[in-house]
Amino acid sequence: MLLPGCGSANENTVVIYSCGEGEANELLLAAMHEDLSEYDIRLHYVSTGSGAARIKNEGVQSEADIILMLEGGYLRQIEDVLAPLDYDFSVFEDDLLDGTGKYLPFRRESACIAVNAEALESRGLSVPQSYDDLLDPQYKGLICMPNPKSSGTGYNFVKSLVNERGEDEAFAYFDALAENVYQFTSSGSGPVNALVQGEALIGMGLTYQAVSEINQGVPIEIVEFEEGSPWTMNGVAVIEGKEGKPAVRAVMDWMYEKGILLDKQEFVPDRVFVEQDTSIENYPTDAEYADMTGIFDIDEKKRLLERWKY
Repeated sequence: MLLPGCGSANENTVVIYSCGEGEANELLLAAMHEDLSEYDIRLHYVSTGSGAARIKNEGVQSEADIILMLEGGYLRQIEDVLAPLDYDFSVFEDDLLDGTGKYLPFRRESACIAVNAEALESRGLSVPQSYDDLLDPQYKGLICMPNPKSSGTGYNFVKSLVNERGEDEAFAYFDALAENVYQFTSSGSGPVNALVQGEALIGMGLTYQAVSEINQGVPIEIVEFEEGSPWTMNGVAVIEGKEGKPAVRAVMDWMYEKGILLDKQEFVPDRVFVEQDTSIENYPTDAEYADMTGIFDIDEKKRLLERWKY
């Protein structure tokens, strides 16, 4: 997707690589065009993995000036190509920052466990209240979870329990859980589809955003466990050498002052700012977040996933 785009690039042109979905991209671009009409702002959609790889390969010669909504682990992979930023980072939640000062947190994307409580009740089954409850044989074949080797939300659950219980105990837990899992899906949308279609009654690894959309047609409830909701972060950053362009600075200032909050107001209201009051219908407003220490460590992720066997 290129929105909009013709004419040669110049000092008034800003090229953004965005890993965000279509509606969010369109909203942000329209708002920037309205507020920053003196600049030629262009946006290309790139997938997370390919976008990071492209910037890593192209380095400071990249066509992109700004990378938007790139997941935190990938931001760390390309941090040597990113420019340091001179904003007041104290306005952001501490757990979203890694100390490099090379990105602005854009979204916190949290995940949850959701159930079809009515269907469970119709089968005489109780709603699980803890991770250990999910090991009960009564739920055999009723649980769906995304495979952490192919799904970021799936990995977030693994990392959350590794932090909570220790590595060996966490993997022993997933070995036991596998006995009850209907399917480890290739993506985070798998549990969503399984719940909607009635193939599973318990979904692990759904984003709050997905649940808010499901709730418009299917009676799905979120169950909160004491460990809190696993999450990750994506951010917005500038390619080194591009930070001196007035147009790039104008876009980043706009992101800092308006764009990041606009996304919270319209799409994903999870806390990014210390002072933030945002809400969206059917979206939880009081989520407790899990300890996700190390979630941006790509080497740690690779090592942990080598232990995953499902």
